[in-house]
Amino acid sequence: MLHKHIARHTKKYVSHFTKYLYERDTLFATIAVFVFLIMLGSIPINFYVLNPMKTALKDFDFNDIAYAKLEKGKYDSIDRRIIIVNTGHLDRAEIGFLIEKINTYQPKVIGLDIYFTDPKEDEPEKDSILHEAFKKTKNLVGVSVGYWNENDFKIVPNAFDDVIAKRGYANLIGEEIGTIRYYSPFEEVNHQKYPQITTAIVKEFDAFAYQELIKRHKKEEVINYTKRVDKYQVLKSEDVMTDNFDTASIKIRDKIVLLGYVNTDNANDVEDKKFTPLNVKFAGKAIPDMNGIFVQANIITMVLDGRYIKKTPKWVAWAMAIIIGWIHMSLFIRYYLESHIWFHLVAKLAQVFSVILFAYLGIFIFDKFEVKLEMKYTLYVIALAVDVIYFYEALVTWLHRKYNFQTIFSHHHHPLEHETHHNPDHHKPEHHKPEITTHEPH
Repeated sequence: MLHKHIARHTKKYVSHFTKYLYERDTLFATIAVFVFLIMLGSIPINFYVLNPMKTALKDFDFNDIAYAKLEKGKYDSIDRRIIIVNTGHLDRAEIGFLIEKINTYQPKVIGLDIYFTDPKEDEPEKDSILHEAFKKTKNLVGVSVGYWNENDFKIVPNAFDDVIAKRGYANLIGEEIGTIRYYSPFEEVNHQKYPQITTAIVKEFDAFAYQELIKRHKKEEVINYTKRVDKYQVLKSEDVMTDNFDTASIKIRDKIVLLGYVNTDNANDVEDKKFTPLNVKFAGKAIPDMNGIFVQANIITMVLDGRYIKKTPKWVAWAMAIIIGWIHMSLFIRYYLESHIWFHLVAKLAQVFSVILFAYLGIFIFDKFEVKLEMKYTLYVIALAVDVIYFYEALVTWLHRKYNFQTIFSHHHHPLEHETHHNPDHHKPEHHKPEITTHEPH
């Protein structure tokens, strides 16, 4: 008896969603939501007052909450394959001496995340020292800077390109406008693949990981930030020069050494800092949170471990939005037509519950399975569905009167309208017949 009781009530609640599911109007109203969504997306927003809002929405990603609030990656172990050396504000000669010193520890790769522009004509001796250090260091990977020019990617020449045989560009996708979530492993330069610096470093350190990266054939990769800044071994340049560090715990031999600017002590020092999903403010970010050298280190860790973020195809996101939006539209239309007094309450509760549920589902899948499931289209559709019903009703009611278009909305009336329709004299004043007094003759 219990299972029959449960089945009966389950069927009753399911019918709330499915009663109008296969109605033509439900399908058309759902399509109208997507038409409205596409129209909104195609309107150019160039008003200055709206630019901050547009940028903020563009830079928002629900999955950032997995890092900022669920602390994804916080309890991962230290990556001992990578040692970061803080170059601070060393001049060119000091950097040359530092590179030579590091090379005495026999690392497998030295990655230099410092770009050198034109030669120092006023200090040629410092350039000469750095030039010789580059010439001696065969395991060095230098950095280039590139820029996108229409459809082409151009590399800006480095002052020491003649002695840095292995190079990669340092650019990261989105660093000009917001949060760094993606990077491009390769860019095409003069009809050849030019590597990002992390790709060039991985090639020298682990040939298998490099080949696996190539096999993915991805134009861009989602960066999996598995390591926070405290999960990398960081040394000061002066400690390296004087051997003032624990060589038993920090082993440089056969490892990757990354040289770049680091400042983890002063949050307001934003030199060479980027916005990342690890920022404690997942929306409305104001202060960059991570030095570029740590972003590059996270990319290297991800590639070496093969812990790529699996991104579902865009058609999956649209398919989910269509199916879930269709079901919600059926529910909303049911209450709109049959229980209009409860319509707004049920619709708003359903919207709030669904937004929380599907946003959390996307965040949970990203956090636990490292799969990026794009839920924003679904959330947009649910949010717009209620308002679109009013526009749709107005349109089909007009079509019904004008062209006899058959619609389930043609017989719908609000309670007051319904009462007025059946009682046309409701608001008319009553007219009493005058009394007629008859007198009998005497």
